[in-house]
Amino acid sequence: MKLIAKTSVKTVITILRMAVGWHFLYEGLIKIFSEKWSAESYLGNTFGFLSGFYHWLAASPLRLEAVDFLNMGGLVLIGLALFLGLWTRWASICGAFLLLLYYFAYPPFGISLLGGDGNAYIINPLFIETAVLVFFFFSRENGYGMDRFIQRWKKSAKKTEINSASPEETAASAGTLSKKTFWTHIRILTIFFRVSAK
Repeated sequence: MKLIAKTSVKTVITILRMAVGWHFLYEGLIKIFSEKWSAESYLGNTFGFLSGFYHWLAASPLRLEAVDFLNMGGLVLIGLALFLGLWTRWASICGAFLLLLYYFAYPPFGISLLGGDGNAYIINPLFIETAVLVFFFFSRENGYGMDRFIQRWKKSAKKTEINSASPEETAASAGTLSKKTFWTHIRILTIFFRVSAK
């Protein structure tokens, strides 16, 4: 029963991670294949306590070009990583940061409760997706994906290496020291510090 529950949790997390990844990937590809896309109007019309920062980004053509490139590239790379389950923790934290930048460009607070995107107040789709990515970052379970295969490959390579090594090499690679070796190192360090203090 526990195995079924664990498999079900992994499957749900995998589907959720892939859905968020697809959203990022699709948004990035749409921007790349749209010849005239630019973040200029999005940044230039922002409001809220960080609007000065966004207006500053839009004011310079060089900064705007960098923002466009980083936005499109970031969306595609984060989306691919999340969809494939590759470097999930890093993709999650980068994605959460990017979504927070979007969130604070048009914050859903400080304005009328009846206006805005779908009448959202504080909690909007960006906030929810950010929370999901933060969960992925801190969670030990990220579902099925490339990270899992890489981890298994590293473990099997390590086991093969340990099995083919001599007992002395195995003890050394495991980082174990005998008491005698430990105290010898302490004596050497003590002598070194006495000499260098003089």
